Amino acid sequence: MHTLPDLLQDLAIMLGVAGLVVLLFQKTRQPLVLGYLVAGMLIGPYLTPLKLITDLDNIKTLSELGVIFLMFSLGLEFSFQKLTKLGAASLVTGVFDVLLMLALGYSAGLILGWNFENCLFLGASIAISSTTIIVKTINELNIKTKRFAEVIFGVLIVEDLMAILLLVALSTIAVNNTVSALSIVTAIVKLLLVVGSWFLIGYLLVPAMFRRVVHYISQETLTIIAVALCLFSAALATYFHYSSALGSFIMGSILAETILVSRIEEVIIPLRDIFGALFFISVGMLINPTLIMEQLPQVIFLSLVLVFGKVIVISMLNLLTGQSISTSIRAGFGMAQIGEFSFIIASLGSSLNVINADFYPIIVAVSSITTFTTPYMLRISGSISKKIELILPERFKLFLENYASWVYRAQAKKQRHNLLQPFTPRLLINGIIVAVIFSLTNKLLLNQLANLIHNTKYAKMFCEIIAMLISFPFIWGMIFSYKSKISNSDEPKKFSPAILLVTLITVIEIIFLSILYFHTWMTTVIFIIVLALSFVIAYRQIGDSYRWFETQLMRNIKTKSAKFSKYKELAPWDTHIVEISVGSCSEFVAKSLGACKIRERFGVNVVALQRGHHTILSPRGDKIIYDDDKLIVLGTDEQLDKLRQKMEVFSLHKEQEIRLESFILKPLLISANSSLTAKTIRNSMIREQTNGLVIGLERAGKRILNPSSDLVLQENDLLLVVGTDEELNKFLATSNTSAFD
Repeated sequence: MHTLPDLLQDLAIMLGVAGLVVLLFQKTRQPLVLGYLVAGMLIGPYLTPLKLITDLDNIKTLSELGVIFLMFSLGLEFSFQKLTKLGAASLVTGVFDVLLMLALGYSAGLILGWNFENCLFLGASIAISSTTIIVKTINELNIKTKRFAEVIFGVLIVEDLMAILLLVALSTIAVNNTVSALSIVTAIVKLLLVVGSWFLIGYLLVPAMFRRVVHYISQETLTIIAVALCLFSAALATYFHYSSALGSFIMGSILAETILVSRIEEVIIPLRDIFGALFFISVGMLINPTLIMEQLPQVIFLSLVLVFGKVIVISMLNLLTGQSISTSIRAGFGMAQIGEFSFIIASLGSSLNVINADFYPIIVAVSSITTFTTPYMLRISGSISKKIELILPERFKLFLENYASWVYRAQAKKQRHNLLQPFTPRLLINGIIVAVIFSLTNKLLLNQLANLIHNTKYAKMFCEIIAMLISFPFIWGMIFSYKSKISNSDEPKKFSPAILLVTLITVIEIIFLSILYFHTWMTTVIFIIVLALSFVIAYRQIGDSYRWFETQLMRNIKTKSAKFSKYKELAPWDTHIVEISVGSCSEFVAKSLGACKIRERFGVNVVALQRGHHTILSPRGDKIIYDDDKLIVLGTDEQLDKLRQKMEVFSLHKEQEIRLESFILKPLLISANSSLTAKTIRNSMIREQTNGLVIGLERAGKRILNPSSDLVLQENDLLLVVGTDEELNKFLATSNTSAFD
């Protein structure tokens, strides 16, 4: 019981100091993440001789929970639909950003006179931007709906996946002093298998589970289940030697497809804020001002290389992928920092004894400086991008606009004529499932079967056949993935190159997996014979099995209407789609869309109107806008900001002061001289004057529930009215009506 009081004391100090510092930062309108870093420095071991924090191991564990919940919260906002929309632009930008920054960091190490290993680990350390810091800062600045923020999120996902491959490559190079292409390819294949199987199993099981419990699950139970799934996925990721942050992000994106995603987001916010604060405080505790001063020239040099390198590389790559000048520059400014992955890479180098002793403190110092600058970089990025646009020659800006238009047209043309696109998702999903089945058969069954029959060769052949038999429904799905919809219909009447292509891909994968896991060249013969016989004997049964699986999977993925998806595809250049809530005091409330003239005034297009669980696509001008409606609109950041200022107007005074306890049920007795006598309930104006509701009436001992608005009030009637005490008392004073307390 000795460690528990130490941990409680540490948490009290960390959160107490952080609370005071953050209040000061809020007062001066500074980014809160910087306040957490300053609080960490104040209680850390370098600025005070007092050892304020003692239970460092448990604090480190709690700070890792902060990263997990931050990534889980981000995953809740990035559903499968959004992940599939990342597209080639994010992939190209993320991959080449890591490679170019790796080369830039390596060159910077050579300038500093470092050896090969230190230069290599330096390049890797400055190649990966900090997802945690960026997500926290963007949420804090309330700019996550901006176009450049969406671009940043897409690139960050690619960078995080690249970081995993970097760790594998660095380990191989450091141990063997050589670059092993086979190890890197194997790592990529394993990553695809693991991540793909997580998504498939999650989408098959989790949304179905939540649909069964949605009608009776409580807030407390929902919190427990959501946190359990998050931590389970994070633990599973670490078991497979991947980042726990990646696992929590995947689970968040799976839960984003469930019917309870909005409630899950609400219950996770407090956990995310508390544990996220602990993470940033713990990072601040690593900052050693003395060491930074000792290594100041190297720290400043590497910080400048990182900031200018990231800004230039990300901006140029985004321009090359067809983004606008403003989006490209702001994305570059937003990603100019390093964080948690850089610490992991530096720790790997230390554990392998291939980097210098002062390497890790330098990386921490560079990370600290760039973390401090990130909020300010994001704040000034808008004004800098505007200044650059003013400076650039008109001919060059016209060239960039034409280039962006050409990229957009080329992508649209490629989508229309791409032979693989119509069936790539089905082919890929089934291919991953087949690979997972072969992998599990090898790991779980091969050794046990070999020990049982005492013959490894026959054990491999039996396992190969078993893997194929289990995989038959999904092999069937791969072969017929070219069909727009898997059904019981006959085969296509005419031959298509797609048929030959998918069949060839399927055969190659089965042969490759058989040789990889079971090391036998009899694979081809066995595969052809068994596959042919099984398809002849049980063709329809195999097809039915696959159709059941596909139906179960697709019903768990929330698909938008085809019309709504089309708007997503047609969002050109710097426009994007966001959701804007209608405030209670907005000028648009109770007006039709046509009367509001939203398109004429703000230049945006209303794609859909969401009211509760009902969504109206392409609403007509006669549709009335009500309080708490949500408009799905398409436009540029500037247009959307102007609309949001007019649309999201809430009554701060009333909504903050009127709470549940303010509402009362008050009986009102109508006297002979009351102004309500001989009037109908509608004409009495009770509702308008009190903002309340007449829910009951008692007359001559008879009680009427929810009386009609046309009912005429009489002397000695007893009304039951629900409203606020303040409004009802005002009404009583002016109507000569008495009340019972």
